[in-house]
Amino acid sequence: MKHSFKLRKSLLKNIYTERLGFSNITVENKKDVENTINTILNFIGLETSLIPVNCSYNFINSTAYFQLELRNGVNKLEFFESIKKFEEYVEVIDAQAV
Repeated sequence: MKHSFKLRKSLLKNIYTERLGFSNITVENKKDVENTINTILNFIGLETSLIPVNCSYNFINSTAYFQLELRNGVNKLEFFESIKKFEEYVEVIDAQAV
C-alpha cells in the first residue's frame, strides 16, 4: 500500500526548524527527500510502519514528491492510521506558516 505526497521545500524547512530544531536543511535531490522524510517519520514515531519510496525533487517549482509505503508485516489498518498522523503533522506546520 502506498500514498503519494507533494510538499513544497519551504514546508519541509518549516518542519525542520519549528519542530525538529534544525537551523538548516538541504533538499536538492531524491536522496535528500528520502532522508528528510525518514527523519520526520522517526521524529513522529512512524518509522516502524512507513517507509518513503519513489522520492524525487523538482528544482523548477521547489517541490518534493514521494510516496509512503507500508512496511512488510505491518497491519493494513495501521497504514491508514499512520498516513493520517503524518498528514495531520504536516498540516499543522503548514497552517502555522500561513
